[in-house]
Amino acid sequence: MKMAKYKIGVDTGGTYTDVCVIDESGYLTIGKSPTTPGELERGVIDALENAAGSLGIAVRGLLGDCTSFCQGTTIGTNALINRRGVKTGMITTKGFEDTIYIQRAIGRVDGLHPDEVRHQAVLKKPEPFIPRELIKGVTERVDLFGNVIVPLNKEELKQKVQELLDEGVQAIAVGFLWSVANPKHEEETAGIISRMAPDIFVNMSHKVGPLTREYGRFNSVMIDTYVGPIMKQWYKKLDQKLKQAGFKREMLTAQVWGGVMPYYAMMPIGTINSGPVGGVLASRSIGKLLEKPNVITTDVGGTSFDVSVIANYEPIRVREPLIMRYRVNIPTVQITAIGAGGGTIAWVDEINHLRVGPVSAGASPGPVCYGRGGNEPTVTDAALALGILNPDYYLGGRIKLNKVAACKTIEDLGSKLGKGMVETAKNIFELQNAHMADLLRLVVTRSGYDPRDFTLFCYGGGGPIHGAFYGRELGFKEIYMFESSSVWSAFGLTAADITRIFQRHRYLRLPVPAEIINESFSELEKEALSEMERIGFSQHEIVLHRELSMKFGRQVNVETIPVERKTYSEEDVADISRLFMEHYRKLYGEGAAFVEAGVEIMTFIVHAVKPADRLSTPKYDLAGDDPSDAVKGRRDVFMLEENQFVPTSLYEFGKLQAGNKIKGPAIIEAPTTTMLILSGQVANVDEYKNLKVSEE
Repeated sequence: MKMAKYKIGVDTGGTYTDVCVIDESGYLTIGKSPTTPGELERGVIDALENAAGSLGIAVRGLLGDCTSFCQGTTIGTNALINRRGVKTGMITTKGFEDTIYIQRAIGRVDGLHPDEVRHQAVLKKPEPFIPRELIKGVTERVDLFGNVIVPLNKEELKQKVQELLDEGVQAIAVGFLWSVANPKHEEETAGIISRMAPDIFVNMSHKVGPLTREYGRFNSVMIDTYVGPIMKQWYKKLDQKLKQAGFKREMLTAQVWGGVMPYYAMMPIGTINSGPVGGVLASRSIGKLLEKPNVITTDVGGTSFDVSVIANYEPIRVREPLIMRYRVNIPTVQITAIGAGGGTIAWVDEINHLRVGPVSAGASPGPVCYGRGGNEPTVTDAALALGILNPDYYLGGRIKLNKVAACKTIEDLGSKLGKGMVETAKNIFELQNAHMADLLRLVVTRSGYDPRDFTLFCYGGGGPIHGAFYGRELGFKEIYMFESSSVWSAFGLTAADITRIFQRHRYLRLPVPAEIINESFSELEKEALSEMERIGFSQHEIVLHRELSMKFGRQVNVETIPVERKTYSEEDVADISRLFMEHYRKLYGEGAAFVEAGVEIMTFIVHAVKPADRLSTPKYDLAGDDPSDAVKGRRDVFMLEENQFVPTSLYEFGKLQAGNKIKGPAIIEAPTTTMLILSGQVANVDEYKNLKVSEE
């Protein structure tokens, strides 16, 4: 059967809503529209209209010929930031009602910026999203081996549930101490709640974060329950709007572990911070195309700078990630972020020092040059003042930037420092680059890697503006920039695999009989296939992958390694132990492994994947290296290394041909991004029309 025409990915960011449309030949069309915070679905429709207009068709025609539509959104994140989730209660093991309030010793500083950590005397622990009076303890106890020690007191449970209902809760989270070993009591509790109040949203901790360490698991079910009803309602509303506009398929939603799911089967907590994961998925896809197994991804958006690591074609995941200041137990692609985007505000502190970030002007009012009421200078304003941005070609000319207003606010800021406008703009840009380089250095070295062994990908609207600076400082040999940089996350969502990760805690100290490992994986795979079938996929469509989370005895660092899907022998079990030791030594260095303490398995993991249809990628014949046909003029651009304005050649990206070489300093302009090439660098246009920057 012939495929319909388009695949669509949408990423609703803090400043812009991005749409990426890919046709069956692999050609890409971009749509962008300002994010509409009070009504996010309107920004989605606006961006779709922009993309449809570029294709010369109506939105109804675009959606009617769409085979896949995936949406990444910030609505869950916004609900947490503004504390506007639903009124939520919790049922837990009696005696553990204060778990999410006691937190951990690091809770007072966990997730804070280093500048905030310095003021420990005034720091407070984050306030949980469930009020203490809405957390009810009931009598029950299961031990760590899954044995029921104290049966669930059902009469007491009914009384506690009724108390929560009388308080007007709209959702109830259920989290018992050892439900990861035996979920019987959580399942019984959820059943009783559903019978007492069929319209109440009920959630169980062993379904959301089935790992040991109850603090992270209770946080996971707390957040998933707090935002769950809002997320489901919003996605249903968006789906209805899309159907009214001609969409005929099932909408997909991005999930933070690095895949997508049908919106009706999503995990709400999995949507939080999922937008940037789309960029990592796009980078992995292009990395495979270019045969670059090791990639550092850098995403410079309107509000943040996000960094991730792809090693051997797989993004690194973190076991206990942070959501805001709360540790959670969900598998997450490791993305480290700071407030360093185009909208990041420059300011003067109490000791008269220039600071940049972490606060952002966001989508509203945005940078001063947008003319939407912003009155504080941002990094985008500084880039405009330095001549890096073209005021008449922002978003391909759809937005005219007010350079005079930008320069005036920077001049006013500089007057507080005793500096002129140009020097202040230069310092803002330098500080932003320094913040980015510092984070990049931290992420790469923390992961145990050498940046010289990796390729750097720069995307987001601002990635190609800053990438040449932080790429050079850290010594990357290859820096890639893309025409579609500004919608890179949306691009990644267009062809993401449908993926759900299933985990089961089981503590085993190696060596163990092979049949125990075979049995554990077999049971988990049956659960995975059954759940994917329930969602709507047949078993023959699903590909399964296995992993094990392991650690050394008496050590706390838990690492995850892939293992072959097979029936294991005793020799295979010994090989698994050796594989873990090799992985650990490579990551932490020789001598870090505590081999004498033995190796322990903590968690069995199965990835259930329905592979997406592979996209074709246009490949171009290499032309000559002369880029003169793409020259569109010259402009004075302030180059930091020369410390002066330098006449700089300007190129139109759309007119460049595969094989062209551009020597820096140079500016390459695309409708939705600007690429800055420094002196001593050369940019090569490859056969896929990506820009590869290296030192001469």
